[in-house]
Amino acid sequence: MSTSDPRVERAERQAAASKRPGTTIVIVLLGAAHLAVWMVAGFGIGTILDTFRLMTVNQVGNWNSGFDAVDSQFLAVGAICIGSFLGVFFTGRLGRAGLGGAALIVPFCTGLLGIAIGLLLFIPNWSPPDAIGEKVAFIDGGDTEPWQSDAWVAYYLPYWLPAAFGVLLLLAVVATLAAIRATRRSLVRMKDIESRGTRVPGVVTEAIATGTEIQGMPRIQFTARFRDTAGTDRWVTKKATFPRAATPRAGDPAVVWFDPLAPHDETKIMVGLGPEAAQHAGQSAVLPRTDLRG
Repeated sequence: MSTSDPRVERAERQAAASKRPGTTIVIVLLGAAHLAVWMVAGFGIGTILDTFRLMTVNQVGNWNSGFDAVDSQFLAVGAICIGSFLGVFFTGRLGRAGLGGAALIVPFCTGLLGIAIGLLLFIPNWSPPDAIGEKVAFIDGGDTEPWQSDAWVAYYLPYWLPAAFGVLLLLAVVATLAAIRATRRSLVRMKDIESRGTRVPGVVTEAIATGTEIQGMPRIQFTARFRDTAGTDRWVTKKATFPRAATPRAGDPAVVWFDPLAPHDETKIMVGLGPEAAQHAGQSAVLPRTDLRG
């Protein structure tokens, strides 16, 4: 039976693993590959939007883009599919490195950066309009049409679209930094609760699927009952992701760490499930569970 919280131990192992040169190299290579694929996707998005841009700035008939070929149009589709598939592996590797919630956001950063770079590289390839400010008649002798606001928006598309992805990138970077700080604060809080809190047995009274999955693992909301140092029964509700073979059920044993000075404060309560909880409760340790904390 362990005398420390397995989640704290896992976080410390992940932090140590993230500092190993091999782990860093793998993450950098995956990130570079993910960025490169989304750069191709960004360039491919430009080939698709080029035709729609001509449809807005030119009259009917003057919509011939240099990227009408099927191969050009499938460039973006193929790159997006490959980039999404690669992003799953990238996210998993970041998660095992102990980045917590940031592991879900970093791939968006590399993806958005790649698209922005791809669109910037495509700027020289946008098809020019027949005329700036008016739609030239397709038939000789026909009337020209002045551009409306949508045509002007489409005309400047090569410039504002990469900028828009740049803004989204900045927001994603801010979210990543916030997630990293939250993960670090959570680890500090867990260590504090483990070292200063009171540890008692508990039992799961309810487990509800939230309908959300993270990397194929369902996110479960579960409630555990425990008794504080004053002899009062208390219930605490947590959410966590579990392997499908280790989802909690009502009646499962639990281990609860709480602050004896504030047993009502759920932010200072940790709940452990799995073999360690069974041992702490004096039951058989042979259970299809994994030590997880909420």
